[in-house]
Amino acid sequence: MPEAKPNKYKNLFSNTLIFAIGSFSSKILVLILVPIYTYFMTNAELGTNDVIVQIANWLLPIFTLTIAEAVIRFGLDKSCDKAGVFTVGNAVVIAGLLILGIVLPAAEKVPFIREFVGSYFHLLFIYVCTSSLKLLYSTFVRALEKVKLFAVNGILTTFLTLVFNVLFIAVMKMGVNGYLMAIILSDFCSVIFLLFTAKLWRYISPMKFSGKLLKAMLAYSLPLIPTQLLWLITNSSDSFMVKHFLGAEANGILTAAYKIPNIVSTIYLMFGQAWNMSAISENESSDRSRFYTKVFDLNQSLMYVIAAGILLVVKPVTMVWIGPAFRESINYSPLLIYATVFTCFSTFMGTAYIATKNTVRSLATSFISGVINVSINLALIPRIGVIAAGISTLASYVAVFIIRLIDAKRLIKFRFSLSKMIINNVILILMVAADYIRGVKSYIALSVLFLVAFALNLKCILQLLRMFVPQRLLNKIPILKKLTDGGN
Repeated sequence: MPEAKPNKYKNLFSNTLIFAIGSFSSKILVLILVPIYTYFMTNAELGTNDVIVQIANWLLPIFTLTIAEAVIRFGLDKSCDKAGVFTVGNAVVIAGLLILGIVLPAAEKVPFIREFVGSYFHLLFIYVCTSSLKLLYSTFVRALEKVKLFAVNGILTTFLTLVFNVLFIAVMKMGVNGYLMAIILSDFCSVIFLLFTAKLWRYISPMKFSGKLLKAMLAYSLPLIPTQLLWLITNSSDSFMVKHFLGAEANGILTAAYKIPNIVSTIYLMFGQAWNMSAISENESSDRSRFYTKVFDLNQSLMYVIAAGILLVVKPVTMVWIGPAFRESINYSPLLIYATVFTCFSTFMGTAYIATKNTVRSLATSFISGVINVSINLALIPRIGVIAAGISTLASYVAVFIIRLIDAKRLIKFRFSLSKMIINNVILILMVAADYIRGVKSYIALSVLFLVAFALNLKCILQLLRMFVPQRLLNKIPILKKLTDGGN
């Protein structure tokens, strides 16, 4: 029995590695596409594009009833029939998209909505349709534990997105239309690919539709609608309010400022997808609390080192990577990088609600986040400009993380080091401040602070690495074995 315990760590590592391989191409895509967006699109186009995508993100949970979240939760539950779960998921998504097709033409006549959507209603509808199906199908593939296929699909979708973006934006100069069409076509190809490679049609059967299962899945997913909407308000109110108060060009600068911080969140996503599966699978485990303690400790160390590394290079990267018209974004990126760390921590704590099926409990924390974010934006954006968006994002996520940390400890009863958290956050705050200093002094301070952060977290990373790396590999690398044995 004792020998079986490390398997959960190796399984988490294995899935993280597979998701990383599948996601790596999309992360490279992000790096490649930023120059395309910032060189071939105007500030106003990039700002408008961001708002359209945010609106689509709002429509997704409303008209799909966040059923994909229930599909992964119930699909991984061994007591549930997978065909029944997928059939219910498809029925809910198709019904929701039909309703959206009726509602959207009416919304087109509302002046306030037209201010943000403009002439993109038809593309917005198709975008939501393909995104909904891609989310459902890729989520169910994870529920089938076909993580390698999930990774291959990520690589394929990335390649197609790159091709379509270059074609429509760089070559054909189609601007916002080109961006939306690129995503629509790549998502559609992803749906077709998963449908045939995973033979998903075998899991769709009217005979498997169960009213009891539908009720159970909706009871799980419905509370997530306001939760997701409130998170989206927190994430997107910055864009809407900056555009409303300062214009589309200012929002374009804010959108560019998020490109580098998004690297932190996308790296976490590789781990987060695997972590969700492990948290659900290990929910009934006898040493669940110990598992959460160790994984959160590793998660903290990785996020601190990654964020410190990006804060170290954010200024030179911006000068090379971001188009000249968007270079002002360097004034906002450091604060947003720091805020993203708490976004990742809050997401990690949210898995406690998912694993224990306490989705209603996440609603209050999301509400608090939304209220803080919107209040600060309303109060400060008209007065101090775009930087207020960074302040509101940081404040809302710090508050939510603290509340979720306390709440998650009640559900899981795991432990964490407060002193470690305080020291690392002080280092990151000092690095953010150093990024606003000009000249050589800034780079000296950033380098020293990064080395301190790296040294403080290296021991934790190496010790926990021992749980993931096969013993035979450790034996072949004496230095690594010695380092990972350091805390034993």
